[in-house]
Amino acid sequence: MSNASEHSPESQTVQDRLVNLRQLAQAFPKEQREDVLLELDDLSTDLTHTDGSSLQTLHKRLKRLAAIAMMARMFATNNQQVIEEFASNLVELTNATKIGGGDSEE
Repeated sequence: MSNASEHSPESQTVQDRLVNLRQLAQAFPKEQREDVLLELDDLSTDLTHTDGSSLQTLHKRLKRLAAIAMMARMFATNNQQVIEEFASNLVELTNATKIGGGDSEE
């Protein structure tokens, strides 16, 4: 069963960003790659079941992905450009989901 939001342009942008992030993650060092792919899987699942109470969880996942990307950038010597592109896509995903504003209280 699908809902109407799954077919909106915004939803397609989110799905496109998730696909790009998975592809870019392949260039990460092994440990960070595994962490990123797990987080992306969880984020994708969470995005399909979003309600008001889960926005904080989504926000935390995006923060973890950003932290992993920063760590990968420190350790990767060959793939700096790919990691920067990953970070850029992560920002675009955050903007597309409208959950990265930092409005949640922690």
